Amino acid sequence: MVAAGKPAALLVLKRALAAIGVWAALGASAAGGEWRSWCGDPGSSPGQAQGSGTSLGWHFYCDRAEEPERAEPAPAPPVPSSSPAQSPSERIEAMRKALEEARAEAILDPTPAKVTAYLRLQQETLQRAAAFSDAFRRTVWATPELDYTLRRPVGALAKQVWSDERRLSRDAALARLGERYGLIYLGHAGCAGCKVFGPLLRAFASRHGLDVLAVLLTGEALEGWPEAVADNGRAARLGLGNAPVPALVLFDTRTKQVVPVGFGVMAEDQMAERIFALTALETGRDY
Repeated sequence: MVAAGKPAALLVLKRALAAIGVWAALGASAAGGEWRSWCGDPGSSPGQAQGSGTSLGWHFYCDRAEEPERAEPAPAPPVPSSSPAQSPSERIEAMRKALEEARAEAILDPTPAKVTAYLRLQQETLQRAAAFSDAFRRTVWATPELDYTLRRPVGALAKQVWSDERRLSRDAALARLGERYGLIYLGHAGCAGCKVFGPLLRAFASRHGLDVLAVLLTGEALEGWPEAVADNGRAARLGLGNAPVPALVLFDTRTKQVVPVGFGVMAEDQMAERIFALTALETGRDY
């Protein structure tokens, strides 16, 4: 009886191995469908075949362990659109917003992925700015009419040369000042600033050969200008009745206009530069 049972056992073993081979050949792609065909609904008992009620044996389990969920990678920061429909200013605005959004995400959730994304956008932005700055200076170097430093140098050597030329032009303009303009100085005896400015203005006028009309608003003496004349309404007629003192103005003999040079105490270089700009330079030339 044992000998007779051996062929039957071998036959069962061969069939089991054949079933395993077929299962392996089907592959993982059909695993979901095959699982239900063998095991039926998830509510079936372990080892219970679908429909027939036939037991597959206690060593055949139909329960499948659920795979752990994989952590999804952090979403990449939005990339500014470069659609042809966008204007250059809109593209710049999109880039700025994308950088701000990436920075905000990195601050609120500083994971390596989000910080890296922000730094890459920042680096791209800085590279664009660097490329523009380099192209800007190269263009200025090659286009003299666009190079402002030719009018107002910034280098030490070039600035010294410019300053020397400027001083000569300024002195020449001051020497010709009397051909069209007159200087009027307003002050009064109780003015503390006039006691400093009066003698300073006297030295400045003597150095450049300028004629100055000193007007005494109140009091008996004007420091540095003993020949000062009484106001007698002159300041009011010039539109300077309530002007702070000391006051220095130019009177244009052609237009009969008063051109203020300055109010308060001024140094000689400051007075010379202002008079030169007001009488010899066009508006906007120095800027």
